[in-house]
Amino acid sequence: MENIEIIPLVGINFNDKIIALSSSRENVESLLGAPYGIREKSLYYFNNDLRFDFDENGKVEFIEFLSGIDGKIQPKIYGVYAFQVEADDLYNILNKKNSGDIDDSENGYSYGFLNVSVGVFRNAIPTGVVEMIEEAVEDGEPMNTNDIEYEMRKANHWATIGIGIENYYR
Repeated sequence: MENIEIIPLVGINFNDKIIALSSSRENVESLLGAPYGIREKSLYYFNNDLRFDFDENGKVEFIEFLSGIDGKIQPKIYGVYAFQVEADDLYNILNKKNSGDIDDSENGYSYGFLNVSVGVFRNAIPTGVVEMIEEAVEDGEPMNTNDIEYEMRKANHWATIGIGIENYYR
């Protein structure tokens, strides 16, 4: 497993290589090699589990980890593994470090921590999974235990975490 640390407002430490926000596209490629995929102003690495977005000047403005709890890339932020720690626990850590406004407009599916320019996202929230289970029972097709555990596990962990330049989420 790679050793990756997310450093809000700075960049990432990737196996002792610093990739700073505002690094050039060339710098990213020289440190990580040829990208796995390219889409407009983005470079993707590690089977699309890591994305770098570039501004109009070719500088990194956003870095996102897309691997989730089961992915091969497991970055740390503020001393915890972002995808392994419970979603509520990471929320509390980010809230404390942020010390200010949070964009919570997506009702628990995502949050933007405005002062530290960190965003987290998940496809489901625990209450949504409970509703899905109840609907399945009402439809006469109850979910099996493995499916319920899988859905709750996903809902209780973040699927993505990203960092941006200052004011990225404002």
